[in-house]
Amino acid sequence: MTAPRPWLRLQMGGFPALARARAFSLIGRMTSSLGQRLAWARRFNRALAVAICAMALGACDELAAPTQRGVCWRLSEATAQKSSFQRVSSHVWSLDDCAAQLEAFHLQGAPRVEGAFQGYFIFVDDRLVTSAPSQNGFRYPIFQPSQRREIDADLRRLIKDRGGALPQAGDISVERK
Repeated sequence: MTAPRPWLRLQMGGFPALARARAFSLIGRMTSSLGQRLAWARRFNRALAVAICAMALGACDELAAPTQRGVCWRLSEATAQKSSFQRVSSHVWSLDDCAAQLEAFHLQGAPRVEGAFQGYFIFVDDRLVTSAPSQNGFRYPIFQPSQRREIDADLRRLIKDRGGALPQAGDISVERK
């Protein structure tokens, strides 16, 4: 036969009132500590929810790129506070083709051109042609400098052949090497 365990003896043996008092005291301390933790967790969750809502509302002001398939868009600044997208062309096959069309606007004298293709922003300036999932997001290069030189030469030739008119979507097809 094994010796009785001390905690069993307290519950079964001569001091049941004392054992219950100690147990309730311990449970009371655990409960109040748990209650304080739960109250803190509730306050933290509320603060977190408020912060997330504030960030979501702040992001509502950011312009979203159109997601229509096969359409190349150019961002036009109608007023100082409101920007909108204008359709450049339909039946565009890739982001590269849309970027090349926006590069044609840049070659005709626009210092900086912004556009979009299927939910991605496209940025064209004197240094780079880049793309990003949002207006303020990280910009990935679309064309390397050597590729851009080749595309610019072809675009200049197309613009010259068309009498100064911009090339259409069917005239442009950028091939990756």
